[in-house]
Amino acid sequence: MERYCRECGKLIYGRSDKLYCDDSCRNSYNNSREREYRIEIEAINQSLKRNFKILKELTNRGKRRVSKEILTSLGFDFRYFTSIRREKGGKIVMQCYNYSYVNGSNGSVYISIKNN
Repeated sequence: MERYCRECGKLIYGRSDKLYCDDSCRNSYNNSREREYRIEIEAINQSLKRNFKILKELTNRGKRRVSKEILTSLGFDFRYFTSIRREKGGKIVMQCYNYSYVNGSNGSVYISIKNN
């Protein structure tokens, strides 16, 4: 059975478990995979940083309750948070670093900060 290099597509000779034709192709393939992961992680980190900045700005202005629409219009991304927990009453609390927020039943979001 003929095998072909995962990176360049050349025919592979040698061991039956060999995946790349040489070290250069192996390194190139692995570097491109890592680059994809780094790009994805950086995009998520940027969203988390933006969420943090928005929560910080709102609390600095004295806002503790804001509508979801306002948060969304400011660029807040509800898909990304650093932790989540369920409190005894069933309330779900999301955290973005040291800021916590809870989705209220009326479309409001309640924000609090954890002081260190």
